[in-house]
Amino acid sequence: MTVYWFVWDAAAAWVVDELDAEGSLPHVRALRSAGVRAAGRPPSPNCQTPPSLATLFTGTSSQEHGVTGFSVPTGLTEHRSGFDPTYPARPPVWRSPGVRGAFVHAPWVFDADGGLGPDVEVAIEAYSGRLARHDRLSVAPGQVVDWPVADLPVRVEATADGVVLRAGGTAHALGHDWTPVRLTPSQGFWVRRVGEDALVRTGTWTVRTGGTNAALAERLANAPVFAGESVGSLYRAGLFGPRLAEGGDGTAEQEFLTSVDRVVESFTAAAELVVEGHDADLVVVYLPWTDDVGHEVLGWCDRHAATYRPDIADRVRDLLRHCYRAADAVLGTALRRAGEHDTVLLSADHGMVGSTDLLHVNEVLVAAGLAEADPARSRVVYHPANNGSLRVNRAVVPTELVDATMRRAMAVLLDLGPSVVTGFLDERARPITEPAEIVYLVLHDDYQPSAVLDGGPALRPMVKTGSHVVNTGSDRLLATVAAAGPGIPAGVDLGTVDNTLAARIARHQLGLGDRPTDFPFRSKTLSDTLESLLTVPPSELVATRHRSVTTFLAERDLEPRWLNAFMLQRVGDGELLLTSSPVHGLANETSDLDFIRIQEGAIDGPRISTKIFERGHHLEVVSFARGELKRNLDELAALAAQSPGELVAGFRTWDKRFEPRRKQTERIVNGITLDGHAPYLQSLPALGKVWSRAALHTAVEQVAHLCLAEAAGELRGRVGYAYNVLLHLMDSVLSLHGDVYTTRKWYLLRWARFVRTGRWHDDAYRAAGEAIERARKSLSAALTAGTSVRLAEDYVALVSAVARAAGVTEDVTVRTALAEGAAYHHFLPGSELLSADGSSVLVTGRVDETPVALAALPGVAASDATTALRAVRAGVARTTVEYQDRSGA
Repeated sequence: MTVYWFVWDAAAAWVVDELDAEGSLPHVRALRSAGVRAAGRPPSPNCQTPPSLATLFTGTSSQEHGVTGFSVPTGLTEHRSGFDPTYPARPPVWRSPGVRGAFVHAPWVFDADGGLGPDVEVAIEAYSGRLARHDRLSVAPGQVVDWPVADLPVRVEATADGVVLRAGGTAHALGHDWTPVRLTPSQGFWVRRVGEDALVRTGTWTVRTGGTNAALAERLANAPVFAGESVGSLYRAGLFGPRLAEGGDGTAEQEFLTSVDRVVESFTAAAELVVEGHDADLVVVYLPWTDDVGHEVLGWCDRHAATYRPDIADRVRDLLRHCYRAADAVLGTALRRAGEHDTVLLSADHGMVGSTDLLHVNEVLVAAGLAEADPARSRVVYHPANNGSLRVNRAVVPTELVDATMRRAMAVLLDLGPSVVTGFLDERARPITEPAEIVYLVLHDDYQPSAVLDGGPALRPMVKTGSHVVNTGSDRLLATVAAAGPGIPAGVDLGTVDNTLAARIARHQLGLGDRPTDFPFRSKTLSDTLESLLTVPPSELVATRHRSVTTFLAERDLEPRWLNAFMLQRVGDGELLLTSSPVHGLANETSDLDFIRIQEGAIDGPRISTKIFERGHHLEVVSFARGELKRNLDELAALAAQSPGELVAGFRTWDKRFEPRRKQTERIVNGITLDGHAPYLQSLPALGKVWSRAALHTAVEQVAHLCLAEAAGELRGRVGYAYNVLLHLMDSVLSLHGDVYTTRKWYLLRWARFVRTGRWHDDAYRAAGEAIERARKSLSAALTAGTSVRLAEDYVALVSAVARAAGVTEDVTVRTALAEGAAYHHFLPGSELLSADGSSVLVTGRVDETPVALAALPGVAASDATTALRAVRAGVARTTVEYQDRSGA
């Protein structure tokens, strides 16, 4: 039994989800389909690589493992690397007794003396032994130039016939392709010509290998020359020509990618050797290039960032796709090697956001008189470790003034405005407004901090486009997580989880965690996510549904085995599911029998249901291919992981893109075989989340119409909208409790049945449900009470309560948006004709398209409300709902 653990640095969940959805990551898709997926919250307050990897590998927070940034402060200005071998303070998974490990460039495997423990079968690591960064050299024909790496000699000779590089006792004739150069058996670089008079080389590291498997360690030592990073700074400096964002034609990016491919080559070779040759319990493979490339270009395709460049976004995605596909291919080596008792785990340390500017924090403090060029004389110091932390210099500031001094620093930084500084965190990542011993500065995602103090402006453009420093709470910083193996359910989306989950999965699969709280799964077919979604155990739900089906068929004098054989005889072999009202216990004597059949072979063209009349029964069946169903369930899981706005957009366009359609997909997930199995129930968490979010979105639209109608003075129209709000809120709450059913006519009956059970997930749901019930019972009175009964504020509060209970943490705004091509035409004085796409309406004012916060909807002016409502009803405008991350994303 082996756990294969792959770590893709900075593999943001949003990037992986997009690439998976388009089919670009076949091995990720295979892993997700065979197991679970999630989006992992990185550590806070800092989510740079060392603290994020420490959290990933130890399964503990930064407050426990002690790694708080790339550099960890050890005094007012002193700091040491977060990768120092004395870190982390909590042991990684592989330090558990009896775990035999194999490692590809994982940190904290070698000890401070360069030794390895007896349980390390093999390890290769180079990042701790950097000799030199990447570099360029200009050389003209006839020149002989020394180009040493540290104290290792390298000589370049340029002649009219070409360029020769001599190093490590070997002469290399250089061309425009990359050439590997070994300086010593464990040190080397890659080099190539750029144009006619320049050379560029990758960085140089000392590679160390070791472990009890000497033969495998030797093969690793002889692997291709190590390249630990691309030549990104040379790309940014214009060595390869202008970048895409600067008007380039993509040549610079393609040249840059060739250096990334050297990183891919060296890491892939090591990974393949270890995966194929190990005999370990745990194999850990770290891959860095997804982070490397993300920093350079990701911001240009981050739709939520000011860096976003729609004109080049598709070409930038091509670059990301190229690099992520290379990581996906390495993942495939483990999927091919893994047996039925093995586990494959994919995780990332953090995600990444697009960023435009650097805030030089100490420049702001100097300008405010709180700091000087000499930190020892400063009252407040933004720590040179650049991990986000502010500290008061107690050697300068008296104890009684410490709080006041920090409060002044916080105020000065807040004066930069909420578009730059969004707040502060303490060391435990809790939002604060009052001073603390150490304060972490939280910037808007478009800004990143810098500790450089050189007298320049406080705000300066970033050349890199993607970043991750202080955890702002943005969902773009969420890391991808996926796992498949014994006991892990298939095709389940766990939603957003803490990024300690990966370590808990690894520990459990290695037999190190035997308590239920150590692992999120208790069943081989259903996850705790499913169990927490349902108000009854999954087994009880299936049994209840089977009883409902059996009773329904008995009342029709239909025997299940005969019916199954009869249907398959008529429509062909396959997996037959009974769906719709009989499954939910809602069928009556007039209900039809609706079936869905899943067949192995592909099906072309539109789906037409087969209608069968037998013994006075109306039987209907529609067929789908197993392949398209699998794709649909994968898409459902991907959709559930999206932000609310993206989720709803995908939900509403589903039927134009996919077979089975939305309704049929719901039927399949809830469907039950005639012998009492629910084969696709593991997709119910994703289904419930998607349906719930879509229903909540519709409720927001309807409450907007209610507010407009009430402001416009309508009495009956607002009540109609209010009923719609209630029905869709019921559907949203029911769906998040595992009761998902598309047919609207059953909403109220399902709701009444559920309320009688009183099986609410928590007090927030209970309170929201009770408020819905009070509103439902009192609404009819509004028809006769006239304007004395106001509905808008109560119904906005009701929608907000359900949104909070459902975990929709984004700020919700509503806007009346004119249809494309809408135009105003002069009519009689004081009025205009508003028209679009063949429809027109007479209005006495202009539609205000300004977004309005959900809580502010009841305050819409009467004239604005009347105009907006007329335009929406005429089809020349529509109500749009938008979600904004409260971090400002």
